[in-house]
Amino acid sequence: MHSNIDMKTQEAYELAVKGLIRPMGKSPPIITAIRCLQFTLPEFQLEIHCLHETQQYLRKIVHEIGLELKSSAVCTQVRRIRDGVFTLDDALLRTQWNLQSIQKAIWDCQLKVKTELEKTLGHQDKNLLHEMAVETAHAADS
Repeated sequence: MHSNIDMKTQEAYELAVKGLIRPMGKSPPIITAIRCLQFTLPEFQLEIHCLHETQQYLRKIVHEIGLELKSSAVCTQVRRIRDGVFTLDDALLRTQWNLQSIQKAIWDCQLKVKTELEKTLGHQDKNLLHEMAVETAHAADS
């Protein structure tokens, strides 16, 4: 089963054609690109584009690069610049971690989330999207 849909149905076929069927379980990490941004011995900086990753996985990749170079490499910093539809522009600074800033950020990101849900769910669960919008509006009013 993928996306809670029986794969032998017409609905599954139509969703597959649109690219909307995704595996239900957690997928292994997939690296789509690695680029060296800076190389000043003994340090280097990488930009890694990947899906389903964790910080631990990224640190392991750096360690393995060191092993391949017959040396050692230690990850000293991980900076996530994108997570799903969210980018650094959506992030709050620590000084902005207060109720008003958080509520504003949620409100500002609502359109991004709604658009992504509509792409992912397609025609399904329109009622769910409506309920979420109503709940968000009520939360913003309080």
